[in-house]
Amino acid sequence: MYDRIVELLFEIGIDTSHASPQTTFRELAMDSLSMTELTVMLADDTSPLPTGWTLDTTLADAAAHLTPCPTTPR
Repeated sequence: MYDRIVELLFEIGIDTSHASPQTTFRELAMDSLSMTELTVMLADDTSPLPTGWTLDTTLADAAAHLTPCPTTPR
């Protein structure tokens, strides 16, 4: 899930060039709006929705608390 978080951060315009698992959302210059946007984008990928994240949460900690949704055949 770490790679997916980094991918989504890039999609919303966050510079991820120096991101590592120990990087915090604050170190990526995120704010509450970008945190909300990331959460909404993760809604299709995870269950339940991520909660309890703060700007001081590391990307590794965020990824560790996510459970991927099983793929539903279409």
